[in-house]
Amino acid sequence: MEPVDLLMAGVAALVLGLCWCLYRSATLLRGWQVAVAHVWRGGYSDLERLDDLAHMQQSIGTLRGFDIRDGEGKRWIEDEVVFETPEGQRIHALVGRQVQRSWRPSGVFRVWYDRTDPQRVTAYGPGYWFMMALLTVAALAFVFAWGIDWASTGQPPHWLAELPAAESRAASR
Repeated sequence: MEPVDLLMAGVAALVLGLCWCLYRSATLLRGWQVAVAHVWRGGYSDLERLDDLAHMQQSIGTLRGFDIRDGEGKRWIEDEVVFETPEGQRIHALVGRQVQRSWRPSGVFRVWYDRTDPQRVTAYGPGYWFMMALLTVAALAFVFAWGIDWASTGQPPHWLAELPAAESRAASR
């Protein structure tokens, strides 16, 4: 497989990701409502938090184990929350979110719910998805700034070619 093929597959994945982020942001703005949710039943117990604190950012060997949805220094949790709609209806729902690892998560936070089906709840609003779209556009710009030229000529950019030499000079000091 040629480098150009790999690069084009990466560009296609970034474009699909951009489309998803923009779609999600537009969907949340169009038919969803924001509400303040109170945690009814937390998904990150005190024992799990203390276990994470003792394992120095390592997921292997902890009570919770590894989850692909965990981030750098983050844990994916699912809380049962309760919130009220503007009509006064009290809703209990399950919502997933990332929280700071080994810290007590907030008991009150903002959620977005679907007006037609209030059980559909997310902790990530349109602003989050719009920022992810901007990051994806930045990644696409980065790929087009130097990746296309690198793939077509076969020569890496000069700053990338000089990186190993600079690292070896720094290591020898």
